[in-house]
Amino acid sequence: MPDLLEKIENKLEAIALEVVTLEGKDIPGIGNILNYLLSLEEDFRKIEQPSFLDVTYALKDYLKKVILSEINDLEPVESGINYLQSACRSYSKGEEFQGEMSLILEKLVAGKSGRRGDEPENIKTGADEGDMIDEADEEKEFESVDRELTNDDSEILRDFVMESLENLGTIEVKLMDLEQDPNNIETINAIFRPFHTIKGVSGFVNLNKINKVAHSAENLLDKARDGEIRVEGAIVDVILESVDVLKKMIMSVQEGLERGILFENGMNIIPLINRIEHVICQADQIGEKPLGEILVKKGVLQTDDLEKGLDRQRIEPDKKIGEILLEESKVESKDVISALREQKKFNKQHIDLQVKVDTKKLDNLVDLTGELVIAQSMLKQNKWILAGNDQELYHNLNQLNQITTSLQRTAMSMRMIPIKNTFQKMVRLVRDLSKNSGKEVRLLMSGEDTEIDRNVVEELYEPMVHMIRNAVDHGIENPDERKRIGKERAGTIHLQAYHRGGNIVIEIDDDGRGLDKERIVQKAKSSSLITDESKLTDTEIYNLIFEPGFSTAEKVTDVSGRGVGMDVVKKGIEKLRGRVEINSKPGYGSTFAIRLPLTLAIIEGMLVRVGRERYIIPALAIVESFRPERNQYSTVSDKGEMILSRGNLIPLVRLDCLFGVRGDFKNPWEGLVVVVEHENGRICLLLDELLGKEEVVIKSLGESMKNIMGITGGAIMGDGRVGLIMDIAGIFDLIRIHESSDTLHQSSDEYFLHATEVTPQ
Repeated sequence: MPDLLEKIENKLEAIALEVVTLEGKDIPGIGNILNYLLSLEEDFRKIEQPSFLDVTYALKDYLKKVILSEINDLEPVESGINYLQSACRSYSKGEEFQGEMSLILEKLVAGKSGRRGDEPENIKTGADEGDMIDEADEEKEFESVDRELTNDDSEILRDFVMESLENLGTIEVKLMDLEQDPNNIETINAIFRPFHTIKGVSGFVNLNKINKVAHSAENLLDKARDGEIRVEGAIVDVILESVDVLKKMIMSVQEGLERGILFENGMNIIPLINRIEHVICQADQIGEKPLGEILVKKGVLQTDDLEKGLDRQRIEPDKKIGEILLEESKVESKDVISALREQKKFNKQHIDLQVKVDTKKLDNLVDLTGELVIAQSMLKQNKWILAGNDQELYHNLNQLNQITTSLQRTAMSMRMIPIKNTFQKMVRLVRDLSKNSGKEVRLLMSGEDTEIDRNVVEELYEPMVHMIRNAVDHGIENPDERKRIGKERAGTIHLQAYHRGGNIVIEIDDDGRGLDKERIVQKAKSSSLITDESKLTDTEIYNLIFEPGFSTAEKVTDVSGRGVGMDVVKKGIEKLRGRVEINSKPGYGSTFAIRLPLTLAIIEGMLVRVGRERYIIPALAIVESFRPERNQYSTVSDKGEMILSRGNLIPLVRLDCLFGVRGDFKNPWEGLVVVVEHENGRICLLLDELLGKEEVVIKSLGESMKNIMGITGGAIMGDGRVGLIMDIAGIFDLIRIHESSDTLHQSSDEYFLHATEVTPQ
């Protein structure tokens, strides 16, 4: 303790010398004083003297105002240092100091606010509110001023809104990464840059509120980036709050653009700015120099030698720690150079340059590329070219084919985006929900790089939010309950995406309590949705939760319980021509699988012919294809026609009857069968001819034909004709609809009459 008190007195003497020699607004000199005060904070905490800390905090706040040219009088600083010197001398002697601390604090606080003696109740909170903005005095500074916009203003603001919202989305994703790895400098930089951009542009276009919030958040991140404060939960929380506030104000700017005026928002930003300053003051300070830490970590410098070097640096602030250690022969120059390189080294990642393109232009490019592919295919199949024997012409046509194929892939990939961004938004959702509900929930993700059409991603966000909220609120148990039944205290939600059978599948799996079938049935009976559950399968019972207004929650919460969430999920997924499947095991959790068709994507498929029509079977769904022998064909009572393959009987489906066309063959052994699978089930599709394997672009069939079961889209073939892409899941649904009748084995005309009456269930 005596050594520590001696260090404190030496630091106070150094500060007193700096104060005496200050001339005007000497920024470097004031900076040295602030560094000493920062070091003193740690020392005063060690000797457990809160009164000394209060004066130190007030001195720091006062000096910050001096730097900002809000105050010019340094006399209160000198008085504060003299008070600390006298108080420390008395403390080291074990005597009670008689000085009046309140007078010193009053000087420092009054100088900062421009008033004297009218804030005694706030004196003790200098650390918390030293930089706080007085709402009554300064709120007017950030008032929104509505004014009409010129065409140039509108164009600048439109770009600002688009880029800012994109930047804020990046911040949210990176903040989740930062919370997992608080020391990752590259992640901090990735968060800092968007705030810096928003601050700069908002200042240019006179969006004062947005500028101030972005500037405050940037200050907080700057301190974290420079190693002055340690990133913790409170810092992440306040940055997320800043993101939310900025989003609201930027959306208001967007609304103002539609009315032709400049408008931010009427919200009060002062409380948020004060909270940011409060977090900065309360955050754990990191006092040691990073260079010294690196040298100690490398094992080339002892901790005691580093402490002595830092003590000398505080007395000789003009000298760098590396220079001091070299002079005292504590380290070699090569070690310092190596440490300096490591200090400046960041995990730099290669960043691809990007250009923003209007989506209408992108859609037009995709359409034109499709027309080019069709024209190239038609040229290749021209009878005059096929009849020719010019090798150079064939070479040029093959080269053209390669170029158009590459162009088609590139154009289509521009429409496809990874589902990663949507998944990572769920990280914050789970974090907030678990915090509000008092539950411990972790989110695992896989398949984030699975690509999906950007329009589908936008429509998918809301259903996923509802399902995640239900998983946390209804599925995951409270930590104490989980521990009591032998589970880990923290529940797990697994979010994954993958391609299967020409579909994109998104699964939301939790290890919670699972769905309670009895409770669902009771609720359905009380709501008159069902009268007898004995004939219902588990799947049909689970699907009752998608009924409008259905909820088994005992009470309504901020998260769920109103019976609107799963109804929204069903409507949202059906809008995308997809469906939701449920698998649940009581006590072990539930799995919700969203299956979506690829409405606009490049897909590999098998081109087949049935009569005069051509269809494309997704390659991912195909198990095998073969021409069956006569003895492989049989009929089974109540199950219809079957084909024996590899020792198993597989149901036969006649595509000509299914789609109402006339095939070439009636006997299966005269045609071909393709075995396809879906959800562990298999069927044999009877067709006339296999035309080959192709990669095609899926295009929507339009509103009038979007409800045709068994067909997921169309593709323009090389000769300009359209091939229909099969929806294997839809075909299985059609079979289930007609399995009680014999419609699959009627004549084509009879079956077509039934098939056209079928609508999605």
